[in-house]
Parts: sequence; structure tokens; C-alpha cells
Amino acid sequence: MKFRAIHQLAAGFAAGDAISLEAVAIRDACRALGAVSEIYVPAERTARDCRATVRPLEEFRPAPGDLLIYHYSIQSAATDVFRAAAMPKVAIYHNVTPASYFRAFDEQVAAQLEAARRELAAVAGAADAVWADSAFNAAELAAAGARDVRVLPLLFSAPAFDVPADPVVRQGLATPSRKILFVGRLAPNKCVEELIEAFAWYHKRIERRSELILVGSERSCPRYFAMLRMFAAELDLMAVSFVRYASPAGLVAYYEGADLFATTSRHEGYCLPVVEAMFKNVPVLARNVGGVPEAMDGAGVLFDEARPEELAGLMHQLISAGPLREEVLAGERARIQRLLARPVQRELQDLLNAL
Repeated sequence: MKFRAIHQLAAGFAAGDAISLEAVAIRDACRALGAVSEIYVPAERTARDCRATVRPLEEFRPAPGDLLIYHYSIQSAATDVFRAAAMPKVAIYHNVTPASYFRAFDEQVAAQLEAARRELAAVAGAADAVWADSAFNAAELAAAGARDVRVLPLLFSAPAFDVPADPVVRQGLATPSRKILFVGRLAPNKCVEELIEAFAWYHKRIERRSELILVGSERSCPRYFAMLRMFAAELDLMAVSFVRYASPAGLVAYYEGADLFATTSRHEGYCLPVVEAMFKNVPVLARNVGGVPEAMDGAGVLFDEARPEELAGLMHQLISAGPLREEVLAGERARIQRLLARPVQRELQDLLNAL
């Protein structure tokens, strides 16, 4: 190992968040390679139950012989720390959501996203190496002028999802209804309203014994969250559940209790939840955008555009027992086997050796 220490910076940290999970996976891999490794995050952007996992950004002290990795997705105080640090540096690009999605809901976040887009080339230019967690994101970096972008596909930690399910959540799901699950930030680019509208068709026209479970915090965009709740009420959908928080064991219970995972998101740099759902043997229905096809890797069912009634029909086909469902699940199991066989330690070592 050529670096004594390999530290990481992130704009925020929360349990279940894709970037947070990757930061932990990289930290553990670096420690396995013999390096000292910590994750530094602004204290005010660290979830309370995660404060023992990371260290405050204010405690970070650059050391010339060490390596610094920055997970870049939004404007943050961590950006200035990264650019100022006099040491070897890597920027990992996780995609910056277009500000247009947030403009009607949160002008402050929209401004942060616009600034992050403007600063992307400067952040890449300040790094000794630039990595992306998908080929889609690598193409965005190249378009911004970054050279020699390497792809390190978003890491998936199987042990984090191979744990006993929360018995309380499992008991709450022990009903005969068909359960359609969404997991992710409840943010405008996810277009959850389209999923709710499609579910309304499924619930009212195809299967009354059904429910839509939305697992995601309202903190990403409170006004959007409020709009989703009002929309569900306007459609008279009592069968839509908003789960603001799920522990790791609770999240496992939701995946294990689901009949289908569905997402109508219109902008994704990768979309880790589709991988998590496949790992838990849940058929996946997702929009064919951004890095989603890379995450699916030929498995699940992708759609480009579909009317609500068409999505409801797809939901019905994937939920119903039969050849299509079995074929989809078999393809997902094969995708997960390929993923679990991935030589993550070697990939990371090769990228570090190239510095």
C-alpha cells in the first residue's frame, strides 16, 4: 500500500444513503489493504444515529503523504476543504441532480445544485484522479472537460442486507395484500407522483387488496413530500404508506415483504435500491434513464415512457405468479451472482496503483 492513510470527504451521511454506504465500503476496503481510513462529514449534515460512524469535517487535517477521496454530488463545505488540501486527491462523481427538478420546491437546494454543476470542472481539475460510479456519470464528467475518467461502479455491501428482518416491521407487513415498494430519497427527480398515479390504476382497477409503500425521508425536500401526501389524498388512496425512516433491519423487512419494487425516477446516476431489491429476490420495474440500466445489468424490467394504466398492467404482470415473474426473478438472481463475484478489492487496488 503506497498510502499510509486514505481518508474520505462527503457532503452528508445517513443510514441507507447510497453514497454513505459506498463511503463505508471504501473505508473498510482501505483498512483491509492496511491503510488508516476515516470518513469526514459536516456535523450538521450527519444523521444523529450515524455520528459514531464518521468524524466531523472540522477535525480533518491534511497530511501530504496521505490520499483524500471526495464523494461529489452537491455544493458543500467539503468542496472547499477538498480543493484546498495539499495532498494526493481523488474525486468520485455521484452525479449532480439538475436544479430544475427542485426549483419549484426548494430554491436553496436548487441554488446548491446549480453551483455544484458550475464547480464540477474545477473539482475535477483539482483532483489527481477522477472516478465515477457509473459510465453515465463518467460521460457527464467527460462532457465537463475531465480527462482519463475511471469507472468504479457503485459498491454494494451484501452483508448490510443479509441480516435478520425487523420483527415488528415484518409483523406489520403480514397481511394478504399485494405490496409495491419504493425505496429512495423522496425528491422531485424521483417523480414519485407518477408511481402513485400508476398505483391508483392498479389498486382501483386491478387489485383492491394492494398497497404502495414509500420508504424515504421527507428531509430531502419537505415541500415535495407534502405535495405527494396531498396527491395521494386527492386520489383517495388510503393504501399509500409514507415510511419516513427504516433501520437497516427494517429496510430488510420491507424488501422481504414486497411483491414488487418499482421506481418512476427520471434522473439517476446509478440507483442502488434496484440492486438491493434484486438481492432480496424482488422483481424490479424501473424507468430506463441515466445509470439505471447499468445497475440493472440486463435484469428486471425497464420501461421508457408509459401511461399510468400501462404501468399498472406491468405491475400486475410482474406481481402475478407465472412464467414472466419467474423469468424476471431468474435473471435478477444471475445479475446478483455476477455482482457478488466482483473483485472489489482488486478494482480498488488497481485504481490506487494507477495514481
